[in-house]
Amino acid sequence: MTRWLRARLLLGLGALGCAGLPGLPENPDIQLSRVVVRGLGVTGGNLDLVLDVRNPNQFDLRGTRLVAGFEVEDTHVGDVTYDNPYTVPRDGVTDVTLPLRFTWSGVGAAFRSLLGAGDIPYTMKGQATLTAVGTTINVPFTRRGRAPISRVRVSPIP
Repeated sequence: MTRWLRARLLLGLGALGCAGLPGLPENPDIQLSRVVVRGLGVTGGNLDLVLDVRNPNQFDLRGTRLVAGFEVEDTHVGDVTYDNPYTVPRDGVTDVTLPLRFTWSGVGAAFRSLLGAGDIPYTMKGQATLTAVGTTINVPFTRRGRAPISRVRVSPIP
């Protein structure tokens, strides 16, 4: 085999071997899809922040941590650290529910009145930590908008 032919063969095999490897992961899109009121009491309440995590990649992403701060009308409601593992399938969407406990003293009367509305204006800032293809990625995000709010199994909080 000539030297030139051997070089072309090795180059072709090398390219073929790399063709199946995915590239670096694209960042997922993280959006607040809805807020669910789980319980209200004299001192505060419990909310579920339900996030849609969209994976644009052709391989699964595995979430290991998600940290977020939540504001309503520029009033800080609370912070959440979510350490439960979750998987976002390739080219798919996964709901991640972040439980948030808040106190009335921190949010004021304006927030109380919004709990009865159909949707609330919010700002959410945070960071998701995910792994894919042997790579850990930290995805910072900031989202502003309006999210639907609903009440499910509202029970008094002691």
